Amino acid sequence: MYQFSDLFHCTKKNNTILIFEPDNCHHECTPGYSKYFIDLGYNVDILFHFSGISSFYLFHKVSNIRLFIFNDLKQIKDNTKNLSSIIKNYDFFLLETTDYNKKKLNIDLGLFKINNSIFVFHYMTFIDADYSKYLNKSRIWTLGNVSKGLQVNPHYFGNITIKCKNNKVRFFLTSTYKRNYDYIIKAVEKLKHDNLNFEIIITGRTTTFNKQKVPQNISDYFIFKLNISYNDMYHEIENSDYIIITLDPQNSFDYQYKSIRVTGSMQLVLGFLKPALINEEFAGFYSLNNENSLIYNNYNFYDIMKKAILLNKKDYSKFQNKLGELEKEVYQNSITNIKKIIPYI
Repeated sequence: MYQFSDLFHCTKKNNTILIFEPDNCHHECTPGYSKYFIDLGYNVDILFHFSGISSFYLFHKVSNIRLFIFNDLKQIKDNTKNLSSIIKNYDFFLLETTDYNKKKLNIDLGLFKINNSIFVFHYMTFIDADYSKYLNKSRIWTLGNVSKGLQVNPHYFGNITIKCKNNKVRFFLTSTYKRNYDYIIKAVEKLKHDNLNFEIIITGRTTTFNKQKVPQNISDYFIFKLNISYNDMYHEIENSDYIIITLDPQNSFDYQYKSIRVTGSMQLVLGFLKPALINEEFAGFYSLNNENSLIYNNYNFYDIMKKAILLNKKDYSKFQNKLGELEKEVYQNSITNIKKIIPYI
């Protein structure tokens, strides 16, 4: 691991990409993007906030990777001139989060003047002339199969253990801004009377869903572990059985997650091979179906959650196998799309 200033003095290896994550989030994407380029024969240098270090907890190909850490984005802004001269010497430069509010930084770094830059859009709500000219050069990437850009989905987290179903069933979900959790609470209230053995693990950076929102009579079923590190989150997912994707067709804010934006929970589903519980309105966009996940509608979440709890281990493994097929398909599609940029670099 290196400090930001070391980037200006370290010798760059041949066939190397520089990945830059300007935000204090989305670090769960960095191992996946790194894995693609390592598999294609590249070395990877990474420049990101120190909070992202634990995202590589399960990543063992460290000989191909160098991590350069900054403590505050001001460090980057104060050194754009020197950094721009470093960036253009890499085979590729991947901007892991393209944010409209940081466009001036991208201009100062000279990203629109060099021929090796790639821009990752986490949602396609803005693509002005400066960015759109890269669409036909395969240099606009998205996490999902949206109308514009190339899908390159980073769902690799490292060497994980694929586990069979627990006796005490564990559901995992992320507390996310502007989501509805009432239907989950109502389902658990009914499941309590069925005397079933399960629990729900909740992580996330927001406190939208917290223990104060859960009625006291069912509080034992909810385990809140908010604001934990990436390695702790990986541990919780690895030891869970299902991932609840809390997209709701009755929530207008969620419409974007089946057209221009991808839920990060889907990356966890693919990376850890954990069957999803997802509303039927969104399932198709993520290639989830009744063979690899449990699909519910606006009226039967309780029934589907109960089915997940009672599912035998053999049938659970079938879901995992089908998810494995989907993961390989997404991986291969992503690799194919990455190769499309080579003629333009």
